Amino acid sequence: MMEHETRHHDGVTVVELRGSAAVADALALRDVLGSHLAGGDSRVLLDMTGLRFIDSAGIGVLVSARRRAEQLGATLALAGVNGAVARVLQMTRADRLVQTFQSVEEGVDALSKRSSGAGE
Repeated sequence: MMEHETRHHDGVTVVELRGSAAVADALALRDVLGSHLAGGDSRVLLDMTGLRFIDSAGIGVLVSARRRAEQLGATLALAGVNGAVARVLQMTRADRLVQTFQSVEEGVDALSKRSSGAGE
């Protein structure tokens, strides 16, 4: 079962995911991401530190959400991907489609600079 919590840092919406993003959770994940993107959040960072498992349905939601973000002129990125989740992203090559940061702090820093036009 997937749980999530949302917080905001420096203009970046951070969605912390916990548990698993499997077929049973795909619709909930799609709804969470869709509501943030449709609601005008232009920079969404998924904190995947607490995510233990993801399957093809979860990967499909991430890739679709990334495409939707791009259509809306928004950014969707991942942070804290590790363990089995990292291996699945690598095996499916989804890690090449969605920008990934080592930590939430690194992701927030990069996304907040991108939005402010600061390029250092």
